[in-house]
Amino acid sequence: MTAARSLLIDISPLRESKPFRRIFVARLISLVGIGLLLVSVPVQMFDLTGSSAHVGAATAVTGITTFVGMLVGGSLADRFDRKKLILIGRSGAALSFAGLAVNGFGFISGTPSVGVLYGLAGIDGLIGALSTSALMAAVPTLIPRDQLVAVGALSALTVRIGSAVSPGIAGFVIAAAGVEWAYVVAACLATTTVLILLGLPSMPPTAPIVGAQPAPASPNSAPPEQPKSLLRFIAGERVVLGVMIVGVLAMLGAGVVALLPGLVAERFDGDARATGLLYAAVAAGAIVAALTSGWLASVRRPGVVLLSALLATFVVQILFGLAPLAWLAIGLLLVVGVLEAIQEVLRYSLIQHHTPGPLLGRVNGVWMAQEVGGVSVGALVAGAFGTIWVASDAIVYYGIALLAVSVIAALGLRSLVGVRKEPAQADAVR
Repeated sequence: MTAARSLLIDISPLRESKPFRRIFVARLISLVGIGLLLVSVPVQMFDLTGSSAHVGAATAVTGITTFVGMLVGGSLADRFDRKKLILIGRSGAALSFAGLAVNGFGFISGTPSVGVLYGLAGIDGLIGALSTSALMAAVPTLIPRDQLVAVGALSALTVRIGSAVSPGIAGFVIAAAGVEWAYVVAACLATTTVLILLGLPSMPPTAPIVGAQPAPASPNSAPPEQPKSLLRFIAGERVVLGVMIVGVLAMLGAGVVALLPGLVAERFDGDARATGLLYAAVAAGAIVAALTSGWLASVRRPGVVLLSALLATFVVQILFGLAPLAWLAIGLLLVVGVLEAIQEVLRYSLIQHHTPGPLLGRVNGVWMAQEVGGVSVGALVAGAFGTIWVASDAIVYYGIALLAVSVIAALGLRSLVGVRKEPAQADAVR
């Protein structure tokens, strides 16, 4: 029983912290709402224009504004009360969803407007990212440091469940009632998150990180050192810099999904069932890893495990490119999903653990913006490989290139290799 408990996901942050329970539930609901947007906007754009170029442009607008929102939101989260920013962001998301519904019903100009669709989709990406940055910065002020691995696993689980459930909900609502009602549902979900998050305590940037040990005060001690600028901090804090580098490589690797349709056409006779299963395999593997992540809390050398998981991911991707059978390819992508989730959990915990409270907003904003942009860049690079070689060879060569770069990075990231888990601190009274 003890071994089983140490393997399964640790839910103690949910059990022990009421504010974190609010954040967890609200984030899961908001991810479903975001998923509705990601399906509904492309569907409506194609219905209105009949153009795949417009669909791609609308998706790019949301992605770009999300990237910008992560950076801006992170900066604001280090200047203002994070609770207020979270509520402003979620309220703005509810209003933008409501605006999309109003546009969908044709209440603005008689018929749905393509321009309004572009504008509101962009606004939602921007303001939604603002609240996400503030939310990520607030969590370490609510949860003890020795539970950050568990928080990272719970966060990864919500993302995977939200991304798995929301497309099905969107498809059902759109098919049954129309895309405008999908926006109505999303607006209701966003409003629900605002009501849930109203119960959060005030969370100023100066709030102490739970479990951090303050320096002992003395009559002759100098005033506390003010936080460094963001760039100086990242450059000087080698663990955070190492995690950022690993994150970039991991996100570049995730771009291999751009080659999946070509691989299915080349090797599996274009079977749409194989395409769907390959796309689902990574998410399924990540869910399994999150549910069995309890062991990560006891890892003594998290940096070594993180780098090992990164290298192993690219090795498995290479084997995936060589796999001649669909069931083997699906199994290998399941393993990739497990390894990616392990990295995600460890990157989260290391970032939060090694960043001071007044910089949490900006550092988390950069980290999340890097993840949003990294997958897009990775897809572009992987796609470029696909223009030179057939998809299976492109996957192999892309994996070899990333593996080589990762080995060089691992050899140079000595501070990340040397980081050790600190002894558990006594829980602060919450």
